[in-house]
Amino acid sequence: MVKRLSEKESMQYLYDRGFEISVQHFYRLKKNIQQSRFDRLSLIAKTQFVDQHLERIDQLELINQEMWTLYRNEKDNFKKVLILEKIAELQTYISPYYDASRYVMEKSIKSNNNQQIETEKNNSISAL
Repeated sequence: MVKRLSEKESMQYLYDRGFEISVQHFYRLKKNIQQSRFDRLSLIAKTQFVDQHLERIDQLELINQEMWTLYRNEKDNFKKVLILEKIAELQTYISPYYDASRYVMEKSIKSNNNQQIETEKNNSISAL
């Protein structure tokens, strides 16, 4: 939870909740929290990003299928044109997800290959 308090407000907030710490200790803790943000972001990028990415693709594909069903069932030509416009508009959302998927897969393959090469190097050095 981010409160964006000043140093004085932060120290008072902690004191009111029973935490008496020095200003130096406060800044050490604050630094640790800020550094752990990148660890958290990295964890999300490594694990949750893929799940969210795939879920979004599935949702957009489902919407696309439903729109085509609506189009086929619609009798009014004007409404059919509106549905087709929405289908075309939806493609502008779907395409970047597939492009990003390809990019992530390529990066993952390169990373795995680099790790494999490094492991092989270490194994061959150990054998010597």
